[in-house]
Amino acid sequence: MHHTKKGNQYYFGSKAHIGVDSKSGVVHSVGTSGASVHDKHMLPELLHGNETRSGATAAISGRRK
Repeated sequence: MHHTKKGNQYYFGSKAHIGVDSKSGVVHSVGTSGASVHDKHMLPELLHGNETRSGATAAISGRRK
């Protein structure tokens, strides 16, 4: 099982990464990774090559709420 530590909290398990068409809301790609893999490393697997724009969650873009 994969794990990672953020602050003083450990997280175990896996994460799901989902590519969604922004206009239709249709899921076009799905990937999984261990908890220790940063989200930005999964981005190439989620892109299909016909994108005209892209966006990301706060985790991928580095923004904090």
